[in-house]
Amino acid sequence: MKILKNISLKKFNTIKIGGPAKIIYFPENHSEIKAIKNILKKKKTLILGNGSNIAFKDVGYKNDLVCFKKLKKSLSLIGTNNIYASAGVSCAKLAKFAHRYDIPGFEFLYGIPGTVGGALRMNAGAFGSEIWDNVQYVTILDKKFDLVKLDKSKFNFSYRRVSMRNTSAFIDVFFKINKKSKFKKDLLEEFSKKRKNTQPTNQWSSGCIFKNPKKNISASALIDKSELSKTRYGGIYVSNKHCNYFINDGSGTCDDLEKLIKIIQVDIYQQHKIKLEKEICIY
Repeated sequence: MKILKNISLKKFNTIKIGGPAKIIYFPENHSEIKAIKNILKKKKTLILGNGSNIAFKDVGYKNDLVCFKKLKKSLSLIGTNNIYASAGVSCAKLAKFAHRYDIPGFEFLYGIPGTVGGALRMNAGAFGSEIWDNVQYVTILDKKFDLVKLDKSKFNFSYRRVSMRNTSAFIDVFFKINKKSKFKKDLLEEFSKKRKNTQPTNQWSSGCIFKNPKKNISASALIDKSELSKTRYGGIYVSNKHCNYFINDGSGTCDDLEKLIKIIQVDIYQQHKIKLEKEICIY
């Protein structure tokens, strides 16, 4: 198992900010996960995936980190009813895999900049669909850090939320193929073009910063309507393509990010009496 000490956390989140990590463990299989069970049991141990939707303080993270990025990745068809995916598989790869086999319902995942495990944890979604729509059952690390299989019915989930009361991390998932839904050959490309035209690509970003306050009110539209679309603090600025994405110009710090978040939240509340809730997690 690879173990790194005193390494910059900028390498482990997609917005590229954060100070040093005290120590990061990189288990590569289930046996190595079991071998660090005592590390995982520590209250302040943090589990990482691909690093989207997350940022780290400039002082770094002083407790243990466990990164599942090097876990063996597996993606396969199980009979005619299921797709199996390990947590480290990228959302984009899953979407392309389903498309290759003419399986509908996964196109929305293309372009989401994270892994299946992270997407399960936050119920990632786009274009009116969410990842838990397709779940049949999952393998998790429970709070005792034992590997347990659980049916979808054991979880409560809603917009960008999943109950994690008995779950420390997602390890793999069986998706149910919806036989009643019609496969649309051009849908993946359609979603891909929409993302490229409306969202920043090849820039340092964490994805959406805020949750949408309501189904019919987007955080991005609120920021744009409030004339905050050109707001910047230090090296972090609001994307001119999508106002709910904040971009690091290469010099940004976590302090810059947190201050820009606060500026936007205060202004939106003053203008609209709406409290924007963060989607990004900052540690």
